[in-house]
Amino acid sequence: MKQFASIMLGLACFCNAQATDYFISPNETARLATILNDGTLKPGDNVILRDGTYNNLGTLRFSASGTECDSIGLRAEHPGKAIISGPLNMMISGKYQHIDGLLFHKAWAAGTHLIDFKDGETRASHCRFTNCAIDDCNDPNKPEKPSPEKNTTEYWVNLYGDNIRVDHCYFANKRVGGLVMQMWLTENDHLNNHQIDHNLFGNRPPFGGNGAEIIRIGHSWSSQLESRSVVENNVFLHCDGENEIISVKSCHNILRGNLFYEARGGLVCRHGHYNVMESNTFVGNNLRGTLGIRLINQGHTVYNNHCYRTNGFGLLVRMGVFERPDANTDIKKEPLTSYHRSENINIAKNAFVDCGIIDLGSGRGTKEPRNVRMTDNYFANSTNNIKITNPELTLAGFEFIDNRYNWGDDSEHRLSGFIKVEAEDFAAQEKSRVMDGVKNIGPSWYEPNMNDLQYISKNYK
Repeated sequence: MKQFASIMLGLACFCNAQATDYFISPNETARLATILNDGTLKPGDNVILRDGTYNNLGTLRFSASGTECDSIGLRAEHPGKAIISGPLNMMISGKYQHIDGLLFHKAWAAGTHLIDFKDGETRASHCRFTNCAIDDCNDPNKPEKPSPEKNTTEYWVNLYGDNIRVDHCYFANKRVGGLVMQMWLTENDHLNNHQIDHNLFGNRPPFGGNGAEIIRIGHSWSSQLESRSVVENNVFLHCDGENEIISVKSCHNILRGNLFYEARGGLVCRHGHYNVMESNTFVGNNLRGTLGIRLINQGHTVYNNHCYRTNGFGLLVRMGVFERPDANTDIKKEPLTSYHRSENINIAKNAFVDCGIIDLGSGRGTKEPRNVRMTDNYFANSTNNIKITNPELTLAGFEFIDNRYNWGDDSEHRLSGFIKVEAEDFAAQEKSRVMDGVKNIGPSWYEPNMNDLQYISKNYK
């Protein structure tokens, strides 16, 4: 029976022996637009872009359907040598499409979206965007600061549909407003299962207002829906657009193994529930605005994260304004854009070393955190930096078990559940986590990617 199953699996994944490679040159942009969208492409086919610059592609539809064994490719003949420039709205729809090795440089959104994984109502599924770079892609006609007169929004990568993987890519030098990456959810299309891994998100200057996150998973209006996406093993370097680098606005997502290095912002569970933040590393080097993890809403797990030298909070568990929405909630009176009570949260085996503050219970509202369990965490600082707002009300919502602390001034922390210990040396752990974090990140062919990784790693040699 096992032998029969293996034979059938082999037959099911038998590659298309008739697959065709279509080579396109920079002077054949009309042919490129046609072949990507006219039904020519069959499973296993590849559209291969020869070296050169492809200017002003405008609306470019990549509509095709491969199979699990035979994806349809759009790739550079030599990674990084096919350069996409000028106005672009690339719409990817279909299944099992594979985009590889392209360099988007000084391109910009023809409208508000640069790359969409949908075309109209047709969403993409089981696609991969890999080994690419999007660098310095800003509409020259849009201001680089918030403006009431002009639209400043420009999204680089918009993920719709399901099972989209974005990996080993480089994203940097976004200056106009809008996100680098947005995952969109609707009531009928929200179980995304997207995977974002081994990318380098580089320099993003301060924007001066909201809407300059690097990654956002959902929106306020979709925050009670499950996305079940994974953001793991990425590097965020000098991502300074605003105070939310990753903004989670949906449920059941996993954010793990990411490295935030000298990035002026934090990992924020802004809305949604049951998200997991595991094994992330934050190195602020005391730069103003560097942050750790901010929590609101319910059911989160925060495990084995390390925060080093953040100028702002290493951890913030925020006060709520409303209870968690349910079927009886009047969202006009208790809008989804507001803050809902932090509740049923487990925070365990994390280390917060020389962070500006550990903030428990601050923020406007009257819904104190409830059933927040903090177990076996380590806190170290020159002095006690654990701030508890209105402790007579707030402390009832926390349970502290076997946490360790060391204050440089040798002061005592008088709450139960905290044990004073000798200072623990985390230098080796920091080095190990950072050096592991920069392995196999981004496209190896792109020099700025390798320079950014070298900038981080040189501090640990």
